[in-house]
Amino acid sequence: MIDSIVSYLYGNGEQFELRRDNKLDGKKKQQERGYGISSEYCNEYIGNLSKQGIYCPSITKAIKTNSKIGTREILEIQVSLPKLIYGSNLFEIDSEDLDKIYATLLLRLNDFGIITTKEQLQKAIVKRVDYSKIIKLPNYLGTADKVVEDISKFNYKPSSDYNFHKYYCGNSGRSIKFWNITQGYVIYDIIGNILANGFTKTEQTIIKGYQSGQIKRTALRFELSLETKGSFDAVIRRRIKDTDKKKDFYLDEILKEDLARDILLDVFDKVFSNLAIGLLSLAEIKDNRLWAYLDGSGLSIRKQEKLYYWASLTASFGYSGFQEQVKLKHKGGSIDRCKKEIALILAELGEINGSLPNLIKFLRTELEKFDIIKPKRA
Repeated sequence: MIDSIVSYLYGNGEQFELRRDNKLDGKKKQQERGYGISSEYCNEYIGNLSKQGIYCPSITKAIKTNSKIGTREILEIQVSLPKLIYGSNLFEIDSEDLDKIYATLLLRLNDFGIITTKEQLQKAIVKRVDYSKIIKLPNYLGTADKVVEDISKFNYKPSSDYNFHKYYCGNSGRSIKFWNITQGYVIYDIIGNILANGFTKTEQTIIKGYQSGQIKRTALRFELSLETKGSFDAVIRRRIKDTDKKKDFYLDEILKEDLARDILLDVFDKVFSNLAIGLLSLAEIKDNRLWAYLDGSGLSIRKQEKLYYWASLTASFGYSGFQEQVKLKHKGGSIDRCKKEIALILAELGEINGSLPNLIKFLRTELEKFDIIKPKRA
């Protein structure tokens, strides 16, 4: 439901203190938006824990100096919550895990030489969040890397600030990503990701399970990253009542199943729109069969010709090519009118049989169910 968060505590005795034997051995200075920042972070200790197969959050103590507001000390905590308590983000956390999250985080901070309390951690201000959901795929849909390959055809999110990236990590793991400076949306084969990057004891067990054939590559992960505090706050305010004037949010407020489901469904529907599904489904039909299919649809000749034209462009250049061609041939409000007209013709055409519509329908249904995945109890 939530993977990683970045939150912070105020120093100078407000919410945390450093012991003299703290393990913040790294130092860095930088300038950022009018601030002079002196940072200390843990380097060697985290590296040693990683070698032992133990996950540890990233901790940075920063002193920000500005001529107008003076000096401010903060402790920034970046942590993958599933990895913190389960050792892998192949599993998911929910509100029932809150006490365990705070308890484990307190232990880790104490190891770093940082003194704080559960009550102060509950007041840690959240500035960045990755909402996520894992969907288990049935055998008939194939493996997760194949499914990512299939949905990579949806290669343009309806926002001009977004770009499409598709890359291969180790062991042929696949991932597609839409991003800009405020948000990122990624869909990937999580077992492939663990095979390439897994280091914790839990992840090493998963890798051995895959190598022995006990674990299959059928876990697909959807993840929305709200990269800045401004974008995070704006998304949350729109979905939680009476928070228009609320300045900050805390973990217990945002770790809600309904909230995460709504946020992830919203971005899913923007990427996998009915217009995109319809055109890409028609584009999969071979040219000679496409004419016959449309001819038997009952649509008017004019509508058949329009669908054939746009489906052919989509087949040649992908959905992003369709978007670009619409922009080239239309201007201003006529771009939206063209898209609406095509969407209405597709709606008149009715349900298109094919593997792609069935796949998207399955993924959305599972996302709507939002069943939380936990480790099996021994």
